Amino acid sequence: MGKIKLILKIVLSPFISVLILFLSESSLFLYPLIFSLIVSLSNYKRYTDSIKGTVLSIIFSYFSFFVGYFGWGLFLKGIESIGLTNDIHIGTWFYTDLAFLISGFLIAPLLTLLLNKSLFRNTKTKTTLWIIIITIGILILISFIHNDDSIDNYFNMMNVWQLIVMFGLQLIINQEYLSKKDASSQHGV
Repeated sequence: MGKIKLILKIVLSPFISVLILFLSESSLFLYPLIFSLIVSLSNYKRYTDSIKGTVLSIIFSYFSFFVGYFGWGLFLKGIESIGLTNDIHIGTWFYTDLAFLISGFLIAPLLTLLLNKSLFRNTKTKTTLWIIIITIGILILISFIHNDDSIDNYFNMMNVWQLIVMFGLQLIINQEYLSKKDASSQHGV
């Protein structure tokens, strides 16, 4: 029974996070707060220090968000200072799309996963590295496929980002318990 409860927690917490954002139509700047609170509430027994971990998770989430948010603008300014224009294409992408991809779908999730994983026990494994690589790879693939014109914005890219990154982080945090034959014998599940 403990393994089913663990799997439900890993799968449901990303969806609960996105559901809260979807139903509340919250501000863009609340995304990191909702993200860190859901991660903290669903894994409070896994922290090395629960209160400090929760506070640091909020700080790390906002830091990663703002690095991604403002990194896009800085990257654009750097390209423009070199003298490139929007005539440069990568397939159907402009360099502005590439700047968004690098800041929002490479740097921000990498920071989110690396900083948040440092707050939990037993996350320094080869499996963690693979989960991070796969998570970021999925985000990048989805960013190439996603088209705002064909979607009625019921499920925007920020929600997709939150869903995928939180699922990856949940796998990182709980990998030790998932690999156990009997997760029910572990405390805190």
